[in-house]
Amino acid sequence: MGTAAAIREHYDSLAFIYRTFWGDHIHHGLFLDGDGPARAQVRLIEHCVGLLGAVGRDVLDVGCGHGGTAIYLAEQCGCRVLGITISEKQAQIARENAARAGVGEQVSIVAADAETFAYPAEQFDLVWTMESSEHFADKRSYFQNAGRTLRAGGQLLLSAWTGSMTSPRVREVATRFLCPELWTREQYESVIAAAGLRVRVAEDLSPRVLRTWEICQRRAKAAAVAVKLLPAVVREFVTGIEVILEAYRSGELTYTVIAAEKL
Repeated sequence: MGTAAAIREHYDSLAFIYRTFWGDHIHHGLFLDGDGPARAQVRLIEHCVGLLGAVGRDVLDVGCGHGGTAIYLAEQCGCRVLGITISEKQAQIARENAARAGVGEQVSIVAADAETFAYPAEQFDLVWTMESSEHFADKRSYFQNAGRTLRAGGQLLLSAWTGSMTSPRVREVATRFLCPELWTREQYESVIAAAGLRVRVAEDLSPRVLRTWEICQRRAKAAAVAVKLLPAVVREFVTGIEVILEAYRSGELTYTVIAAEKL
């Protein structure tokens, strides 16, 4: 069940596993010819920044994980970033990573639930939401908060697993990965518009991110003996790799990136 407590426990307990499997950028990679996983993950960030154009000075990174994107935006775009994550373990790792990268004064990390966080009015130039909205039980309320916390002309970047909950494959992905509900691209576009933002770009990047899970699958098979000795929560995550791969390959699960601007 994708409750806040379950999601927090998941990321607290799997922090080491995520780092081992996928590094400190714990999001999909955007693969072009010859890209390895680390380069592909940075390429996804670069692609999203390119969609936005001017990033702005003050950024809210919702679901910041280990701080990979926050550090990139601070280093490459000169941003001041507030990252929030529901996991205290992730927050600790993100703070250490930011300090190690020399951007500790630009990057602040807090452990907070994005659905209950007190969003200050008109505080940010960009709200970055990369692969975190899937975990939100009240997505409509979240995007209202995102719209309110943006300054006039501010931007929203969303990347998300998308699909219809009428699909058994999509429902199983949601269950396996602690998502109360997955949405279609059209559902996201509708609530983003209702929050006072204009969608400028909506892309399906599924074919270019699929290799993420193929690589995870290979790594899991290579570590099969060790995986059997790990806690049940880890074994459950590993078996979910096959589920999400099947959903992507069927076309019923997609990977959507949306860039929107506050009117």
